[in-house]
Amino acid sequence: MPAGEYNITVDRGSTFKFHVTFYNSAEEAVDLETYSASMQVRKSYTTENILMSVTGSTGDTNKGVVGGGSTGYFTGTGGVSGIGGIELNSSTAGVSGTTGGIFMSVDHVTMQNMPSGRHFYDLELTNLSDNTVTRILQGRFEVEPEVTR
Repeated sequence: MPAGEYNITVDRGSTFKFHVTFYNSAEEAVDLETYSASMQVRKSYTTENILMSVTGSTGDTNKGVVGGGSTGYFTGTGGVSGIGGIELNSSTAGVSGTTGGIFMSVDHVTMQNMPSGRHFYDLELTNLSDNTVTRILQGRFEVEPEVTR
């Protein structure tokens, strides 16, 4: 099944929070206890430069945010660590206990360094029991410019 399409618009310099629930083909929320998640934002589908990477799993361990810092982008393992990440089996407030819930947060400093404009993202889940990767969501990631600095 192809990934869902959802375009995200964010404000540069504001804390970014996003929640989605992952369902199977029977429309039942999927328990994400044995999964990890990863999202990357890039200026284009083909560039090696990453604007932002957000990762996470169930519980407070192994989650993180990496942004491009003052350059706005990074490649490979570089970048500047931020605050936030992805919490699986989580509610819209980031509290664990909601089956299938995927909650993402990114701090305002990381978002302040995101270049304004139209970018692209995808969100993938990895089943840790068999290393199966499933892209569940993709689309545009538009960053609106800010005036207040």
